[in-house]
Amino acid sequence: MPLKLSALSTLLVLAASGVQAQSIWPPQPSALSAEVGDYRAASCPKPVLKPYTGPLLIDSKYDQSDASKSTLSGKQSKQSKELHAHLTAFNQRLAQFADYYLAASKPQQATVALACLDQWLQAWAVAGALESRETNKTGIAARKWSLAAIASTLLKTQALSGGQPQLSPQQEQWLARLAELVIEDYSPRQQPGFAYFNNHDYWAAWAVAATGMLLERPAYIAWGERNFRLALAQITPSTQGDYAYLPNELARGRLAANYTHYALVPLMLLAESSQRNGPGLSAADAAKLQQLANFAVRSVLDADALSELQGKEQEAVPAHKMTWLLPFLSRYPQHTLARQLYQDEDGAVDAYGQLGGRLKPLYPNLP
Repeated sequence: MPLKLSALSTLLVLAASGVQAQSIWPPQPSALSAEVGDYRAASCPKPVLKPYTGPLLIDSKYDQSDASKSTLSGKQSKQSKELHAHLTAFNQRLAQFADYYLAASKPQQATVALACLDQWLQAWAVAGALESRETNKTGIAARKWSLAAIASTLLKTQALSGGQPQLSPQQEQWLARLAELVIEDYSPRQQPGFAYFNNHDYWAAWAVAATGMLLERPAYIAWGERNFRLALAQITPSTQGDYAYLPNELARGRLAANYTHYALVPLMLLAESSQRNGPGLSAADAAKLQQLANFAVRSVLDADALSELQGKEQEAVPAHKMTWLLPFLSRYPQHTLARQLYQDEDGAVDAYGQLGGRLKPLYPNLP
């Protein structure tokens, strides 16, 4: 499925930019990895969920007449709910297979986990799932969330298993097609003056960059880097203290804390990509990320101290949306506020299905 000319031209330019294609998670296989058998000859006890190849038309769960998009509409159609649940089930099942591999105590258990991951992925790849161009805004969001989940699951599992599972040609081609579609969907939002560049674009950037790491395609990583740079430019220092915020996430009203954490997850993974694949973070870049972390932490531990929240009571932030703390503290271990939040959550800021399940094993230096 070809890219539109504008997106293709952008990729051709980026391909010559000198960007590398290394995973942010270096190999760290366990002792069990060397004992895993031929997973392609093993059977999976979980029947593959039917690949979804239909239109990506999903109603938003938020009332679109509410400028803050913080009010649930209650009008999402039954079909939209079922489709969303179907795609979420696929993504979460892949993450469960990856975590089953991590929990394995016997080679056979690890082999079955890899077999399931490979067979489910192969079925959806051969079917050309998620490739429809009949989409709406929430539908294209669902595609990029799925790609982020799939690519993250595979990067994580390969890092912890000694490079398994190896992608089949069909799987590689499918992931490339999905990445190209996400680029096509989200490239128009990179235009100067686009007012709503936000967490969706950060997640799209991570989905494409992670796919680039898997497939060794520097152009994909460079596209993600461009979104990352646009995001850094959005981080706005407060006049009230040593913190900064993302205006479009702040505008979510009672969900401002929730969406700031949600945005920080892909931003920190993209920061790691920039460090590993280029061009890296300047002192000013690092300072912005740390100031944004100050806002995120205070939005949970001391929201009243943030005048920008205008006294609006914040919805509780789920621990899995604090997963950004793992790469953040790995890079900035002396950051006092981030360490405080991590300890307040007893380090249980993990198990995010949209990132492939448990990521803490990839950061062994964190308690």
